[in-house]
Amino acid sequence: MAQLSSSNSTSGQTSSQTRGGRRRKRPHPPVYGGIMNSFSDKNSDFVCPICFDTIDEAFMTKCGHTFCYQCITRSLEESNRCPKCNYIIDKPDQIFPNFLLNELVQKLKERTGQKKTKTVPDLQLQDSGSGLQEILAGEYDWDLADVNYLLDVLTHKKQKLEADSQAVQHELLKDFLSQVKRHKQEQLDQLTREVKLIDEDMKRVMEMIASHNRQYPIPVPLTLPDAERLMIGEVDHAVPTTPTAKNAPVAVGSDIEPSTSHDESCDQTEAAQDGFNGSQHGAKHLWCSTSLASRRKRIHQHFDDLERCYFSIRQGDLPSDAGTSDALDYFTDSLAKFTKFSGFRCLATLSYASDIYSGSSIVSSIEFDRDFDYFAIAGVTKKIKVFEYGTVIRDVVDIHCPVNEMVCNSKISSICWSSYHKGLLASSDYEGTVTLWDAFTGSKTRSFQEHEKRCWSVDFNHVDPKLLASGSDDAKVKLWSTDMEHSVACLEAKANVCCVKFNPESRYHLSFGSAEYTVNVFVLCGQNKTTGPNKNTALVLLKSNGVPKAF
Repeated sequence: MAQLSSSNSTSGQTSSQTRGGRRRKRPHPPVYGGIMNSFSDKNSDFVCPICFDTIDEAFMTKCGHTFCYQCITRSLEESNRCPKCNYIIDKPDQIFPNFLLNELVQKLKERTGQKKTKTVPDLQLQDSGSGLQEILAGEYDWDLADVNYLLDVLTHKKQKLEADSQAVQHELLKDFLSQVKRHKQEQLDQLTREVKLIDEDMKRVMEMIASHNRQYPIPVPLTLPDAERLMIGEVDHAVPTTPTAKNAPVAVGSDIEPSTSHDESCDQTEAAQDGFNGSQHGAKHLWCSTSLASRRKRIHQHFDDLERCYFSIRQGDLPSDAGTSDALDYFTDSLAKFTKFSGFRCLATLSYASDIYSGSSIVSSIEFDRDFDYFAIAGVTKKIKVFEYGTVIRDVVDIHCPVNEMVCNSKISSICWSSYHKGLLASSDYEGTVTLWDAFTGSKTRSFQEHEKRCWSVDFNHVDPKLLASGSDDAKVKLWSTDMEHSVACLEAKANVCCVKFNPESRYHLSFGSAEYTVNVFVLCGQNKTTGPNKNTALVLLKSNGVPKAF
């Protein structure tokens, strides 16, 4: 009875304490994962409501709550309600992966792992040095000699470790210096070869200058600019009024204005040319020879490019049959042409559009005929206008009328003259049609309409006058013959074909550029000599290593 009364009194006191005061919260356990002093406060945002652990492979229900995939799967096998809000889930497959939460949990785990790895070396150090720590912390009877001996051992060990570390660093430095020395030695060898090459060329040039001075001595009364002009060996040229096949390149190139930095040294002679666009109203010193100082200035402005060009030519970029003297002469000729001119002068201005107020009068193509006597212009106005070059540059007025005019059915993208028949002209338009014209009569001789889309380019073969090629947006290059109504061959490209061109010196080489930023070079082969071009023609792609690959 006494024990019962005491227990009742104790329970009454406990209940009175519970009712009288606020109940204290249960403290956190001092352990986590069975390890002493390892309590860690988890982030409640990433805790699964079922297993109360960090969410692994987060999946979300229709009601918006997220659980571990294994936890929610087992829970739905027992009950079809959400463990969080009792929302009814009809089917177990009505759960969806929560990718965003998975990424956040993964980042949290990575941060936690980094924190743990930071503490691992300390633990390892403690474990590895536990024996030494026990010896040092133990209550042993150490005397001064023992302590000094231990210090000497530790000092020797420290010096050895530091020396080993320095040896590794020195080995790395030795490897680096060896590579630098090898690289610089290669540069030195290259510079030595280049200097030797320059010395040889300099010696040869000085011999040529000395030979020229001995053969053609410069008179003493000559002024410096005159002497410079004599050393350059230039003669003033006038622009020819009517170009021919022989002097056509000179006529076109002479439209470039030579550099005139020393106007006082230029001759006052003008080109014998009449008309509104001639030298009658032109600059007085347009066709004077350039001075040596002006050329040196242009060389200085482009010195780096000229230096690279010189070494590329002199160190074997020329064909194998070209010798040392040929390579130097080639660069000398290139340098003279580069420094000779510095500008352009307008000889004539043509109006392509009939109406000067026309909104769109784009000129898409300009081509000279085989003898450079006539040139044609074409564009979006669907017209091809043929002009005589000599008449245009000699005309007194600035209004020029075409010799002939042809009208197409669509906007013109490209034109090309035949290199054999003087009056034969080909055109390509936006409808994909390739048309052959008689430029002097203005009549259409033949029309090819096999391209499915806009045709961008057309070109005649310079060796075979009957062969021409065209490229189109339908990713096809077609070969045509002036004697046939249909194409003789077709090449499938990988993208829109923008331009086609035959090799001027070969019948079988054809190149084209496409919209995929590539230029392809092909060889036409397999031609049947007995039956002509109506048989199949094979096209072979030339690879960079020289091995043909059948297309």
